[in-house]
Amino acid sequence: MKTIHLHLLSLFMLLLIAMPSAAENTSSRLDSLQRVEQDLHLQSQKLQLQYDSLYRIIATCKTDAEYLAQYKVSDQLDKKAQQIGKKIQKVKKEMELERARIRQVEFEAEAAKKQAQAQAESVVPLKGELNGHAWVDLGLPSGTKWATCNVGTTKVQGVGTRIAWGELATKKTFSPAAYTHNDVELPCYAGDPKCDIATVQWGEGWQTPTLEQWQELIEHCTWSYEMINGVNGVIFTSSKTHNYIFLPSTGYTDDETYKLKDTTYNQAYWSSTGQDSNGAHSYIANYEHGYMTITNRYIAHCVRAVCGAQ
Repeated sequence: MKTIHLHLLSLFMLLLIAMPSAAENTSSRLDSLQRVEQDLHLQSQKLQLQYDSLYRIIATCKTDAEYLAQYKVSDQLDKKAQQIGKKIQKVKKEMELERARIRQVEFEAEAAKKQAQAQAESVVPLKGELNGHAWVDLGLPSGTKWATCNVGTTKVQGVGTRIAWGELATKKTFSPAAYTHNDVELPCYAGDPKCDIATVQWGEGWQTPTLEQWQELIEHCTWSYEMINGVNGVIFTSSKTHNYIFLPSTGYTDDETYKLKDTTYNQAYWSSTGQDSNGAHSYIANYEHGYMTITNRYIAHCVRAVCGAQ
């Protein structure tokens, strides 16, 4: 068993060797963008000098023809200023993405290093698959393993399937009238697999996490808000195994319009624990914090499945 762990450690070390080059490439790209930004600001300063000169000329104009000629020059300067402004905003956005990529590379490199050490010292695997879907061990007391992606996708940053609580498929409208479990108290309470999209889509052993499993995740892992591959989301990192999961932004359903809102910064995930005939417990987060709350069961949330609880 120790030989296997040492082999895993060597594989992780090979991964780490490749990561600095990725960080260097990203850093070089950021340096290039910063130079472009500086050049654009210089162009903006030169343009301001041209404006100042133009205003002095306009002040000396005596005929309508002279005024008209100078105002045409002013229009040209205005268009150029708008173009420079748009370019500066574009470069700033690209720089923000590059900084996020640098943080991602650094985070993944540090996490891989710690994960390799933890796996080498462990007698059980800290990552694996069930029914073809990957899980990670976050060192939680219950033994719960969390999936690496949402139900309905195979990508870490993918949103997956948005569903109402207890339903098994997505739909165009999420409203009280469109909900299939109206006025039925706790139709899918206590982990009924027939009402659990995680079990139905991923097979036996997978389930939607309970309120207690969400609370355990929150209590035993550190919370951060990051961008991975251009997608914002929440990262839960284990201080014990140094594994982590990424919960991408999903947006939320507006209670008045029933339309999906703010898919850039907000996360909304179901638990399998119902509250009453109208509500169920869910995990809600944004770039400032995350928390458990009770939301209407008819609205759209995503599901991050779990397995392996003792």
